[in-house]
This record gives sequence, structure tokens and C-alpha cells, in this order.
Amino acid sequence: MTGSAQAVSPARFLQGSGNSHFNGNPVTIQTTRSGSTYSLTDPTRPGLKCANAAGVVFTKPVDTWGNGQGTNLETACVDVMFGVQKFSDMLAQWLGRNGIDGAGNSYPARVGLNQLENQWNVSSVHFGHNQANTKQLVSLDMVTNEYGQIVFNTTGNGGGPAATPEGTALAESTGDIFGAMNEHYVNHPVALDEPDYTVGEEVNVYGAGPIRYMYNPSLAGHPNCYTSAPITDPSSAAGPQNHWFYLLAEGTNPPGKPASPVCWGPSTLTGLGIVKAGRIFYAGLQLKTYPWTHGKARAATVHAAKTLFGCAEVNATKAAWTAVNVSPQAGEVTC
Repeated sequence: MTGSAQAVSPARFLQGSGNSHFNGNPVTIQTTRSGSTYSLTDPTRPGLKCANAAGVVFTKPVDTWGNGQGTNLETACVDVMFGVQKFSDMLAQWLGRNGIDGAGNSYPARVGLNQLENQWNVSSVHFGHNQANTKQLVSLDMVTNEYGQIVFNTTGNGGGPAATPEGTALAESTGDIFGAMNEHYVNHPVALDEPDYTVGEEVNVYGAGPIRYMYNPSLAGHPNCYTSAPITDPSSAAGPQNHWFYLLAEGTNPPGKPASPVCWGPSTLTGLGIVKAGRIFYAGLQLKTYPWTHGKARAATVHAAKTLFGCAEVNATKAAWTAVNVSPQAGEVTC
């Protein structure tokens, strides 16, 4: 049928306009219309929708969302939808992954959690607020961190919850790495959440700035270097792999970016760039087995570097791991 007689689908897929707090104004987010009601439901990424703490998805009679205020929960959903949609695009374009779970699907979000943290409870992601209660924890890197940990848990033969303290630390770090990658993919200006290697600086969770520094974790009191000591705080223990990724992507003295110390080995390393480093990291993650350890991550990413690229990248991957005190592994590939 053609013209005015053509059948109209009861649900329309639309580009809504959002007033965000962290990502600029206006931003475009994908929404759904059913009859005369619009909802924060993404029709192209199954599972992605944004609700209040009780699980009620935001709906309204117009397709304009949020007021840009840090305390407004509808605004928080704008930032969540924007962040997850961009993360999904980055995964597809840079890494060839189909959706958050690798099978084309995403996960629902809820805002308004009355805690100083974000959580994933296997079925949905819950976002809290900062200590001053002036901002929701939905900056680009914080949103990506949570959904990035879902990527960790749905990738490789060691799928499912990280379980061990070391696995949980590596999952947390995975979220940070994907957060940095998404910031570089979106490439916001400095006035917003610009590309960097700090975590949570825009939300200021505890009033002291970033919660983690990937280029020098010790700035937040976290370890720069891997040790075999028991892990008591997995969030702090994200430091060594975060540090490895920065050295692999940027090196020790990248122009215009923070210098990064080494724990062992040569004092000067040259980075491969964040896209190439991200491809190596993700290909290594696809080799994940349970229990996942720093040593296994080293072996997997070295293997990935050889499979994807060549000896220069293999040697850079090895050098970055050695620089954070993760030693060569038995059976590690060579060039």
C-alpha cells in the first residue's frame, strides 16, 4: 500500500532529544513511540531502557527528555541512554562486537539508587549518586564502566560472574578500559567528559576528584604494580591492568598526556594508540577462562597481538605487562 492508506506500525522508532548533564545539549537518543506515548526504550538495542529505582520506565507525551540538572532522574536516564548507545556503537565499529552481550542484546538501567555506587545485579544496571547528592553517577566513563563489566562477564569461556577477587579486579579494570575507549570514541570537548584515562572525575563521587587514575593508580592510593598478595579491595586492585593498558596505548611519555611510571623493565615505552590497544585487549578477553588472572590476561593478549598484528605489537604487549610486574607465562607465544 502507498500514500495515506499505508498501514502504520503501532510502535515507531524515533530519535529523541535529550538535555543531559554530562554529555551536552541537546543530545540525540533512540526512543520508542507507541500511540501517543514516548518511552526511554531503545528499539534497536534489545533490552536497553531506562527506569526509575522502582523499575518504571520513563514515558511522556513528547520526545524531549531531561532538564540538564544533576539531580534530575530523567536527565540521568538521558546520560545513561546516550552512554550505552555510544558504547554499543564503539563495540561494533572498533571491535566487531554485536551488542553488550555479544549476541545483539543490551540490559535495562535504573536510576535513583540511594547509594554511593553503581551496581549490576545480572539482570539490570542500577545507578547511584555522589556523596554531595548533587550528581547521579552517570558520566560517560561511569556508565560505560558498568556495561563494560557486563561485556567481561559475557565474553570468553569463563563467562558469568567474575567470582574470585582477582577476577573481580580484572572485571573492574575492564570497565575502566572500555570507559576510556568510549570517551575517545565519542571525543567530547574539554567542557564535557573529554577523552582521558581518569575514572569518575566528572561525578566527583567522594568530593576528591577521580576514583582511579589509569596512568598512575598510586595517585588514588592503588597499586601500580601487580603482586601475588591477597586482594582485599577489587576496585583498588584494578590498578595493574589499568596501568598496563595505558602503557600499551600511550606509552610512558605521550605528548600532551600524563607520564606513566614503570615498575620493572625498560623505563621508556612507546604506545600503540588506544584503538589498536583496545583490539588487543578485547581479543585477549575472548580467550578468558575461569579463574581469570593477570598471568592469563598477559598470555591471552600476547597471543591476540600476534594473531591480529605482528611482532612489534607482541613485543609492546609483553613490555607493558612486564612494566607492571606481570611476568612472562609458560607457553607464551614468541615471534
